[in-house]
Amino acid sequence: MQGMTLILEDIELAENTTNDNTFNVYHSDDIFIAQEIGGNRQYTYRLTDDIDTIKLNHREEILKYRLGKITPEDVVTIGDIFMIGKFTKLI
Repeated sequence: MQGMTLILEDIELAENTTNDNTFNVYHSDDIFIAQEIGGNRQYTYRLTDDIDTIKLNHREEILKYRLGKITPEDVVTIGDIFMIGKFTKLI
């Protein structure tokens, strides 16, 4: 994906109801693209709010989803925001 950064590798997606393959996820600005590994399917998502606003206002919720136990040093990553699924919409 030209101009995009790979943020997650070999993950399963809820949208892939057949569970027949995994996806790599790329990010740029407020867009995510999940590209099927070894296939042609692709899903495009957009953030529902500004990334910094999401990180600030939903830090605890996102980190609890990922970690369970949160420390002051833990930070929210763009991958965390994508994986929780609450702050992206399929377009």
